[in-house]
Amino acid sequence: MARPLAGKIAVVTGASRGIGRAIAERLVADGAEVHGTSTKPEGALPPGCTHHQARFEDQASLETFAQTVTKLSPHILVNNVGLTKPYPFEEIPEAHFREFHRVNLLAPIRLCKAAVPGMKRHGWGRIVNITSIWGVSARTGRAVNGATKEGLDVATASVACECAPHGILANSVAPNMTETEGLTSVYGPDKLDALAQSVPMKRLCKPEEVAAFVAWLAGPENTYITGQHLMIDGGFSRFC
Repeated sequence: MARPLAGKIAVVTGASRGIGRAIAERLVADGAEVHGTSTKPEGALPPGCTHHQARFEDQASLETFAQTVTKLSPHILVNNVGLTKPYPFEEIPEAHFREFHRVNLLAPIRLCKAAVPGMKRHGWGRIVNITSIWGVSARTGRAVNGATKEGLDVATASVACECAPHGILANSVAPNMTETEGLTSVYGPDKLDALAQSVPMKRLCKPEEVAAFVAWLAGPENTYITGQHLMIDGGFSRFC
């Protein structure tokens, strides 16, 4: 079995469930030494992962984990943690905006800053920041989520530009609505079916599909794609 990431150290935030868990599982299967975060003291991460507790809305917790990332000196960083909760624009609480800003934008930028020096020493690095389809396709109630995720993409492009001469590639990946426990716990079968029918492929994205794409971007076969905002959305952003 091919293990293209053997000998590589990877950090995946939010690795206990949903898309982050699928990414962590795939990177482990590809041979990486994976360090993942969850908000719990002992998160149920995929087998083969090392667990780190972190709460990115808390500045002290973020800084502690950023220092851990610097010590780990990873070859791969996947910033997956993100908040999403729709609010009508005129009703957005100030606290809500600040929390989203800290978790969706400031935290991944801080972790990129922590990881880049080690990647420069390796002469090789891959950063994949998980954004959102709502950063490129506006919908009601998505102002804060979309603004922070699009901001992350712009930051990713700047990192890519500065770090490309050092063998570091950085990209953003924007999934469409994905079949995670979070989504299915919010919407019932009828609503999920309606969401699926809004996609040209007439189904929702699967976490494993995002994971496969991220693993390729983070692996040795990707040698020239950097600074891009890449949709994995079944055609939604182009046709809907």
